[in-house]
Amino acid sequence: MIDSFVPSSSSVLLTGVMVPLCMTVAWVVYKYRSWKVKEMIVNLKTQQALRRYVLLESVHGKPDSVLLTYKEYSRQDHRIKGLIFTPEQDIFFADAVKKATPLTALALGTQCGYSAIRLLSLLPPNGQLYAVEQDENMAESAEEMILVSGFKNPQFKLLAQHPVDAIHTMKKQFGMEKVDLVLMDLQPDHYPQCLQALEEDRVLHPGMLLLANNMEESGAKEFLDHLQSNPSYRILSSCQGLMMVHCVETR
Repeated sequence: MIDSFVPSSSSVLLTGVMVPLCMTVAWVVYKYRSWKVKEMIVNLKTQQALRRYVLLESVHGKPDSVLLTYKEYSRQDHRIKGLIFTPEQDIFFADAVKKATPLTALALGTQCGYSAIRLLSLLPPNGQLYAVEQDENMAESAEEMILVSGFKNPQFKLLAQHPVDAIHTMKKQFGMEKVDLVLMDLQPDHYPQCLQALEEDRVLHPGMLLLANNMEESGAKEFLDHLQSNPSYRILSSCQGLMMVHCVETR
């Protein structure tokens, strides 16, 4: 004979609390995901508005003028403000690039094109930039902004691919033998696999400089732990989440 189960008052109370709580958590997760999708759509619209603003307000062929219009537009739209360097990061970034004197640079996470234009303006005339932006619309707009700044197609290659796939593409199709500077400007939870792809393709070398943005975010912990425990890398300094890392050896 199977005993009948009569719920206790405590179990009834627990059920009465847990069920609404789980429903609330599920609703929050749903709203968060919906907000992220909405943000992506808004960012695309905002990117187009930025594009129009730069085309109308900047002096074409002048990188400094184009970058200035980015900053001017960012004052009226917080989304663009979140995609460009702060004034302090800008100084930190320029100093790091000038000291590294890279000939070949890689930007993972081109977004609206600000960092790519900034990098190109700091490279020597014979320098080469490989830029990656997974979103095709953003990549197309960023490429136009780079060209508007006065840079020519032979000076850069922009791939609209997942960053790991793009790294392998640059090695196999474009013959990227080594890279002197890498800028990671993605969500930091992507950084470990990006670094692994760079290591696998053996494009890193002693003296190479890595600049990783958004390192103050919670998703950066795994990458930070890896850098701190790996003797191949030495963390030098950081500015508002933009971290400078030196490659001291390769395996």
